[in-house]
Amino acid sequence: MTRSTRLLLALSAAAGSLAPSAPAAAQTRAPRLLSFVESVRGSEDVSLRWPVGVAAASDEEIVVADAHEPRLLRFGRIGVSWQLDRAVPLGGTPVDLVWDGRRYLASLRNGQGLVGFEGKDLAPRKRPLPRGVVPGSLAALPGGALLVYDEAGARVVRVSGEGALLAEVPVAGQVSALAASATGGFFAAVAVDGAVLRFDASGALDATWSLPPSEGVPAWPSGLAVDPGGDLLVVDRHAGQLLVLDASGQVKGVGARKGWEPGLLLFPAGLARLPGGLVLVADEGNGRAQIFRRTDSGAAP
Repeated sequence: MTRSTRLLLALSAAAGSLAPSAPAAAQTRAPRLLSFVESVRGSEDVSLRWPVGVAAASDEEIVVADAHEPRLLRFGRIGVSWQLDRAVPLGGTPVDLVWDGRRYLASLRNGQGLVGFEGKDLAPRKRPLPRGVVPGSLAALPGGALLVYDEAGARVVRVSGEGALLAEVPVAGQVSALAASATGGFFAAVAVDGAVLRFDASGALDATWSLPPSEGVPAWPSGLAVDPGGDLLVVDRHAGQLLVLDASGQVKGVGARKGWEPGLLLFPAGLARLPGGLVLVADEGNGRAQIFRRTDSGAAP
């Protein structure tokens, strides 16, 4: 038995033996910590239809992955509004989208793998991955490295900017979202379990947070982002809710609720944090992206 095989078996055993923590505090008891700022829909000619992923290079630029006629839509801040400035066709249905500090990266279905979009023209370029990896959820790491959920291998892999395998961690359950932690580990959402798993820098599972149901409906986490202060932002697809979790996994605050009007969410599918602290959500059911602001001090950069 090789050393890498022994490591994988040990991590699998640790993941299987760690019991889920108690459900987080009820949403209804938590204060509202996020307020609605604005919606982004597109232009009369090119509008969002089926947004499934969002990312931001700066406070003045956001990009949305739209699964309708698969495309990448980039918006720039012009005065007090967001204007569509580029639409790029995708070769497959997008799964997730991130900004890695240099380029946007999208994981695509239909065998298209991982594609980078670079420069002002968002020129597409297929990015290398370790052999056999089928990319799903993504999270960017400092220095250009990337966390990728491998749907074929049921594992989270850490890869270099050149696509070399740096580490791998098996994860029980389909991962619906990833986020890197400030301590070198990562968070993984397992939607079917309504849970968020926390892994430390060595790849060991050290906490399982069960998210609270909403009106009897189990939570379905579909997006994650980490605030600089250590809070974890989670978007619950079933509840149309934004949750703020503290370092112990308890619900610290909430934002938004399910609905159709501006500021409400319907089947949200992704989440990103702008550098200045605003929170961007792919509001899939309403065909738009929405922006929220932390109303306490937790979003300070």
